[in-house]
Amino acid sequence: MKAKLEKLLHYAVLIVVTLVAGWVMWFLSSKEKGSDLAAQEPRPLALVAQQKAPVELLPVSVRQCEIVSTFAGKIRPWETYQIAFEVPGRVQALGTGHRGQELDEGDRVEAGQVLARLDDRVYRAQKSEAAARIELAQSELKRAEEANRNSRTAVSETQVQQFITDLALAKAQHEVAIKNLDDATLEAPVAAAISRRMIKTGESVNAHQMVFELVENDRVLLVVDVPESQVRELENRDRELREQRADPGGAAEFVAHVRMEGRDRFGRPWPAVDGRVHHIAEVADERTGLFQVEIELDNRDGMLRPGMVATADIVTGVVPGYTVPDAAVIFRGREAHLFTVDREPADMEVLYWQLGTTEIHRARRVPLRQWVDLGETVIIPAEDIQIDSVIVRGQYRLADGQIVRPINGAVDGRVDVAEGVN
Repeated sequence: MKAKLEKLLHYAVLIVVTLVAGWVMWFLSSKEKGSDLAAQEPRPLALVAQQKAPVELLPVSVRQCEIVSTFAGKIRPWETYQIAFEVPGRVQALGTGHRGQELDEGDRVEAGQVLARLDDRVYRAQKSEAAARIELAQSELKRAEEANRNSRTAVSETQVQQFITDLALAKAQHEVAIKNLDDATLEAPVAAAISRRMIKTGESVNAHQMVFELVENDRVLLVVDVPESQVRELENRDRELREQRADPGGAAEFVAHVRMEGRDRFGRPWPAVDGRVHHIAEVADERTGLFQVEIELDNRDGMLRPGMVATADIVTGVVPGYTVPDAAVIFRGREAHLFTVDREPADMEVLYWQLGTTEIHRARRVPLRQWVDLGETVIIPAEDIQIDSVIVRGQYRLADGQIVRPINGAVDGRVDVAEGVN
């Protein structure tokens, strides 16, 4: 029994000594570590492990950018002709179309095609009467000349002069009769379409009474109204292109991209067509105070009709630059800037292990010195900046130099390696 107590006491002493030694060691080590931590700063996180702002990138490259001014207007025919008979009469027949039917509104006619004919019996009779008078006057003049050859006093000079005058008058009446007979047939002066027909077969018409209206619409004009503040820019562009065309080999045209209003049955916009600026008005319209600008459009397919509404993007300049969405540009008063990304290598660390290098993306603020706002897009001249991508989402809360994480999967065709590391 005594041996057991001594043994327990021996174990108790050993346990107490062990606990005291452990406490002393812990106390000394904690004190040393506390002094060391107080003297050292916390170790920063590796770049690949830092929090990254998610952004969406859009690759961009330098290209020839068109600077445009946008205006709306209506389409008008190239020329309008109001056709009338030169002589009065009753309409005997209307011209016929390619299928044999009477000409009507909407039909196309060629130059020289018969539009209508009057009852020309009276004009034919007048032509015959004028021809008979010519024969009579020629006969009387011939007899007078033969009589004077036999006897100089047979016919007086006054009578001979009268015969000559009668012959001239008869010829003039014959020419008038021929013209009246020709005018009884109405022909189309140009290839055009009938926009209005105001007569029917059997109706009587007066001279110079409009009976047909033709529109020449193989080419049409889009007429837009331009304010004074912008017409000078168009005029300068027009003069610049005229000088280029004057040089040998110059073929520059004053281009305008025209978009038709409305959509098809599936809600898709109609295809845009290209035209050229045909004429800039010399004076402003008295009623509106705006300058009318005519844009020539090819309409050989007949898809454009006078009266249609369209919008024209008139190209006022071409510069090498970047085209970016307007959402990518941040405007602050009269200043503007955007964000792009720079790539730089970074060590990939996990705890204390070095796993190699990777690539991180750092946002860079790019101030803009000049730009052209075209509504949905902004053109930035390439002479001011050099970038290969712009941030189009998440840019409003970025700071210059902040690490970002592209979320659109690829940048300039390269997959973002650091996307999955956060």
